Amino acid sequence: MAIGIFLIPIIIGMYWKKLSVDELRFLPDNRPMSKEWDFYFCNVDHKPASLFIDLGVVSEAPIEGLSEMAWLRLYMRNPREDGLSSEAEFKQLVKIEDDLTEAVAADSTIVYVGRNTCDGCRDFYLYCVNGRRTEALLSSVMVAYSDYEFETGSGEDPEWSTYLSFLYPSPREMQVIQNYRVLEQLESQGDDHAIEREICHWLYFGSSENRSRFLAGVIERGYSSQEERDEGSGDRPFALQIARVSAVDSVTINNAVLELYDLAAEHDGLYDGWETSVETGT
Repeated sequence: MAIGIFLIPIIIGMYWKKLSVDELRFLPDNRPMSKEWDFYFCNVDHKPASLFIDLGVVSEAPIEGLSEMAWLRLYMRNPREDGLSSEAEFKQLVKIEDDLTEAVAADSTIVYVGRNTCDGCRDFYLYCVNGRRTEALLSSVMVAYSDYEFETGSGEDPEWSTYLSFLYPSPREMQVIQNYRVLEQLESQGDDHAIEREICHWLYFGSSENRSRFLAGVIERGYSSQEERDEGSGDRPFALQIARVSAVDSVTINNAVLELYDLAAEHDGLYDGWETSVETGT
């Protein structure tokens, strides 16, 4: 059985954190726009950051009428040394977010779109009709958490630039999110990620010359050419499938995919996904 992704990639340093069972359990279920929420890690102002965002709302953004952006900055009481949230504070942070999302879900003029955890703070971002009223609502929720310091603010953002340019992952970051979705599919089929197997990757180029130059470079990295096609559509009609044997643990696959992604970009190409077989070792 082969499982994989094929996508045309839809810009911060990056690594990924897989959701724990508890984190999945506590994702807010009362989100008004979509259920397509995901985490990714990056650097914000040269510091480690964890972003949790409603990816699904991008198809609606910017939403007419929700032209103001409100935010709440929560100062964590027990962050890790790197400024991210700690296990010791996890349940309390979840409870605060649950209360915030419950209050927001009851108001049709407010949409919660994501949060950023960085440098000892957790920032929540919302789009709304009235920023000042949304600030008041957020502040009222925080009354129950008098041991936490917080700030609120709001301003005009009719183009949703905070969501689209800051919170939303870059094409490169989105590729890592997609990698983890494939790994979760493999895991659901009983895959042992440590078992080496052939992994195939698809890429598209604007010319056969660029494809050939890319191929020469990846052959030196242990890849083999599996298939070439020239009848594609769009501005990159020259397809290439390559393969290499390796494990599919998260570090290995992310390093491989991002290397190919960057090499393809150097040759005016697009990385379009990977597939592999399920290997259970039985």
